[in-house]
Amino acid sequence: MDQELISLFLPHTDEERQLLSGEPLKKDTYTDRGMFIVEGKKFVPVRQMIALRPHTRFTDFPMHWHDYVEMMYMLSGETVHDMPDGRTIHLKAGEVLLINRHSAHGIHRCGENDIAVNFIIRPAFFEIVPELIGTHNVLGNFLLDALRDDEKAVSYLHFRIAEKQTIQLLLQSVVHSFVQKPPVGRLISRTEMALLFLYLLGEPECMALPADVHRENIYVIELLQEIRLHYDSFSLRDYAAQCHVSSAYLSRVLKEATGKTCTELLKERRIEKAKRLLHETDLSVYEICTVVGYRNSTYFYRIFEESEGMSPTEWRVNTGCREK
Repeated sequence: MDQELISLFLPHTDEERQLLSGEPLKKDTYTDRGMFIVEGKKFVPVRQMIALRPHTRFTDFPMHWHDYVEMMYMLSGETVHDMPDGRTIHLKAGEVLLINRHSAHGIHRCGENDIAVNFIIRPAFFEIVPELIGTHNVLGNFLLDALRDDEKAVSYLHFRIAEKQTIQLLLQSVVHSFVQKPPVGRLISRTEMALLFLYLLGEPECMALPADVHRENIYVIELLQEIRLHYDSFSLRDYAAQCHVSSAYLSRVLKEATGKTCTELLKERRIEKAKRLLHETDLSVYEICTVVGYRNSTYFYRIFEESEGMSPTEWRVNTGCREK
């Protein structure tokens, strides 16, 4: 973990000093409403989409809501959250918790070394994100929900990514972008945040879902991950047997969620990997065909040409790679 960031947020804020002196949590710091609905306008300047605020220690936060999306990033220690689905989440150092608009949670009192930062993200920010990551996945649905005022399909997402070094470096870069003086431009901050969501999308195995999210969504996430990692040997029938469901059922839920069949997704992944091997290695086309999971080179040539408008050999030459 970035010790510089931890040192930066370790000193007590004015609010924390008041709490330590015995004063109660001042609700009007967070909302002007009767209910405990934390208002983004209290923390995000006008015409700004994202702001960063350290999480306030030394007090319990009772069950509350936000009119924005909150992303908590734990720098050290942990925070304990009571979620509306009855779960208790222990958010540990390096982990991220996304709380959707109008979704409730309570936070237990944090101690001296339980240091977290909250990204306060206005709904307008998420108008651009679906174009980047799509909506046929749980994270995309979560972000799309942020634009709606009705009930949320996905109330929160918990990312156990402490060991994902690339994402940690990006998260720390995002925090630095908000705290450095002068701060970086808004476009850079928004772009870094959008990039972060792309990286999170690529780690579905690290994503914990609410208990009330339908099991079908979990199957889709796990199935997409299997295709991404095991494209060379993936069998829908074998995977369905492992899950104790039928392959027809998995085919249906995948098609409903993504608009594509398992065969189409598997072909896309194999072509994507083949193009990378054509570009980055001197393996022969036949060898690449075998590596990505095809035993029939004629079929591989045909589907590659259907996808790219040229043969694998022509694609390799046109991208400046040495033909073999």
